[in-house]
Amino acid sequence: MEWQSSIVPGYSPDGKPIISVIAKRTYLLSQNRVIIADDQVPVQSSDIPSDPQNPMNCEMLYESDAVAYKPKTDVVVLCKAHAPNGKPVRMLETAVSIGPLVKKILAFGNRKIENRFMKGLTFTDPEPFTSIDLSYSNAFGGRAVMRDGSIVPYPPNPLGKGFHFKGTLEDADQIQVPNCEDIDSQLQPEHLLITKYEEWKNLPVPASYGWTRQFFFPRYTYAGIIPEMLSGTTEKAPDLNTNTPKMDFRFYQGASEGMGDFLLNGNEPVKLYGLDPEYPVFEFKLPGDIPGMSLCIGDEKIPLPPQLQTVFIDKESGGMILVWRGFKEGSLMNFAERGRVVSCLVD
Repeated sequence: MEWQSSIVPGYSPDGKPIISVIAKRTYLLSQNRVIIADDQVPVQSSDIPSDPQNPMNCEMLYESDAVAYKPKTDVVVLCKAHAPNGKPVRMLETAVSIGPLVKKILAFGNRKIENRFMKGLTFTDPEPFTSIDLSYSNAFGGRAVMRDGSIVPYPPNPLGKGFHFKGTLEDADQIQVPNCEDIDSQLQPEHLLITKYEEWKNLPVPASYGWTRQFFFPRYTYAGIIPEMLSGTTEKAPDLNTNTPKMDFRFYQGASEGMGDFLLNGNEPVKLYGLDPEYPVFEFKLPGDIPGMSLCIGDEKIPLPPQLQTVFIDKESGGMILVWRGFKEGSLMNFAERGRVVSCLVD
């Protein structure tokens, strides 16, 4: 099965222009088995939001493949927590383990907040559930109404729920309690009612295995100055003597916290805990078929060392996509101006 491929111009972290070759392959998953899909998904040049009519207020289904450079491998899993054998549970510990990467999320049934005499704010017992989306919409976050009526987001996750200010609700029972919690950053009732906006920095980390959004904190802080500005190709170059931060290429990584910290090789064992209705531990191994990548400039064929850029698993549909990247320093425009045709070869 042929690889889906594309050429993407861009910049390396040191600001030099590069030409990257993207190679993409789609697989089908079952317990202890990975096969190449008959229908291959082409290289995606734009993001795919879950609600195209309201793209700024929805989950991301898939981020663009047209990224010339990622420092590490993005691992993204769209999934639900599934109770073992379909027997309802009130809480379930889930986990994603891929090679050195391990992330755990606690899934809870629906809860409410009660203000109990002598005990203050407490959670009610979770309701039983058989499956719950492990999405940013079910994680801590959202947008809160301040006392003056203005609306402010929880920067790490404006899509979530549970973010409120004291004195703005008639009853704590109105609060939607998140269903997903990071096992290392668990939720307490007092987190759901803050007094000052600055307190958001001390609140729990939103828990999801899915894509972040570019406007989430801390991702947006990595944008800094784009390489085009550093190279002086804009109409007005910035003053580089200021304290304006430079581009941090982690901005291009869309994986959730803890899911983009490693550079994977493509043959790591995968274990998904609590994410399958039939198997408490759904496991397989990343395929070891690594693309041979070459950049063809005129009659010159330049081999490129491949790096695994994205591992995307859609657990509910049983599909997986691996995206590889290789690059060479150089400007696509300069080669074109010199009459040299640039193409790629992936096998």
